[in-house]
Amino acid sequence: MQISRRYHTVNKVIASVLSFIFIIMAIAVPAYAEEEQVETTPSRIPLSELEETIDAYVASYEKYTAAVSVVAIKDGETIVNKAYGFADIENQRKADTSTVFEWASISKLLVYTSVMQLVEQGKLDLETDIREYLPEGFFQKLKYDEPVTLMNLMHHNAGWEDQTATEVYYYAENETYDLGETLRKNEPKQIYKPNSVVGYSNYGVGLAGYIVELVSGQPFYEYVNQHIFEPLHMNDTTIHPTGQNRPDLVQRRNEIEGYTKELKRIPENRVYVTFYPTGAAMGTAEDLGKFLAALMPVDDSHVLFAKRDTLDEMLSTSLYYDGTSIPRFAHGFVEMEYGVPTLLHEGNLKGFSSKVVFDPKSKFGMVVMTNIAFEEIYYYGLISKIFGNSTYVNSVTSEKGGYFQSARRPASRFTDLFRQLDITKFSKAELSSLYNVVEHNGVVEKISYTPYMDYLPVSSLTVNLITISFIPVALAIIFSLGVLIGYIIRMLLYKFKKRGNPPTHFDTYYFAIHFAGVLLLLNLFIIFTRLPSYPAYSSLRIHLGFNLLYVVLAVAYLGLLIYKLRKSSYGKKQKVMYIMSGISAFILAVFIVGWNLYV
Repeated sequence: MQISRRYHTVNKVIASVLSFIFIIMAIAVPAYAEEEQVETTPSRIPLSELEETIDAYVASYEKYTAAVSVVAIKDGETIVNKAYGFADIENQRKADTSTVFEWASISKLLVYTSVMQLVEQGKLDLETDIREYLPEGFFQKLKYDEPVTLMNLMHHNAGWEDQTATEVYYYAENETYDLGETLRKNEPKQIYKPNSVVGYSNYGVGLAGYIVELVSGQPFYEYVNQHIFEPLHMNDTTIHPTGQNRPDLVQRRNEIEGYTKELKRIPENRVYVTFYPTGAAMGTAEDLGKFLAALMPVDDSHVLFAKRDTLDEMLSTSLYYDGTSIPRFAHGFVEMEYGVPTLLHEGNLKGFSSKVVFDPKSKFGMVVMTNIAFEEIYYYGLISKIFGNSTYVNSVTSEKGGYFQSARRPASRFTDLFRQLDITKFSKAELSSLYNVVEHNGVVEKISYTPYMDYLPVSSLTVNLITISFIPVALAIIFSLGVLIGYIIRMLLYKFKKRGNPPTHFDTYYFAIHFAGVLLLLNLFIIFTRLPSYPAYSSLRIHLGFNLLYVVLAVAYLGLLIYKLRKSSYGKKQKVMYIMSGISAFILAVFIVGWNLYV
């Protein structure tokens, strides 16, 4: 009986302990489940604290901020929509959620979406040669026989040289450009084989927008308004070339100024985009948030397309980095690994920077728009804080780094000189941190410094030759300055003190060519200092025309010099100086022609 009682007592103790454990587990599991259900950003910031986090971030960088507008979308709903800072610092005009910003290159997403809509309707095919959609004989400068497809236009790998900023922008609102005719007149050279090199191309995307025009039978801005803006109720956005279809938005756009990173106002910061589908959209961040929400529908709804499958296709990987399984483009959308895989696009215009980033899986995304040129604090910093850091590591077998140059470059325009000077040296350690490095037998053949463009190797010999080529030019300029100063001093001495030899008849031409050489230096300096402000090409023609005039003068001088030396007798010293002036003029003329500084 005692044994039975003992067992009974033990059983009660065991049962009590088990019951206690069960109760603790029952309490703990819901608590753990509740913790897991807290929704966060990809960087693990609770969504309930997101607005407060953004407020604190902006406050910490207030002295570097002009205006910034931030929109966050989760599951199709706007959870943050705030504007900070000043749209116009000088007049203390604050930014708000109705402030109109420039989309800049984010406008390209409207091109890609329009193309996919027409693909869905069977009117376009991504792999068909685009010449089938364009007027006969549209291209005159294609170098390769390989077809150029809409997919090439989305991937920026059709092989075209870059357009200069002066060709992409213009300033006169009353100027109207027919998109097709503008593209035809500004056709760039094809310098790479299609599919071989990624080089960001405004021309290519503008061409895709023109194909939308041709196939739909509507101007591109009307097509977008009818098939994207109206269905999404984006009532505060336009992509008209100059915004003339929405004067109310133009007025609001004119109330915001553009600034440098140092918060200095950029004059003439209202620019128009020649290939306008590539960057002419302007509107509120809230409206861009509506477009972003449509890219991440919470159910089977699909406002932009008749079928959800088309949206899924558009947001699926269509190009990988060479030799890898790392996604690069999803039909024009850039794929980027932050804390999670994301899709994004960036935009920079004169005085404006914008970015849209989203994670289709968690249906979370953000819009950041600022009125600061090439802005980084929000463009990169805030995005990294919300989405996590982006890191890439490559195993580089090359024993050393090297020199590289962007594949996005003009090859037959006056800015080629300035692009040639933009050669970057990367160490082995720096190469390993880039997006992708393509090697063959330990030799780096191509690197991807950004998703938008590849960089190609430049030999040390080429770098040295470019450097050395400036030596004779510098000597020619110095010689012209010296001759000019010496000639003036000699003439003054002869005139007032009757010292030295009187000028010869040829001295007039001798003086003129050196005077022109000094003016040439001044002219090149003016061009160089004006380029960062994106001047209209028409405003540079007088400078380029003077460069061409110098070449004509140099040729005329050389011809006259040869004739005079054969027909006239000059002193030995005079002959040497005249011949050296001819060599100087020849060097400068070759420099102008060699670097296309006249077109």
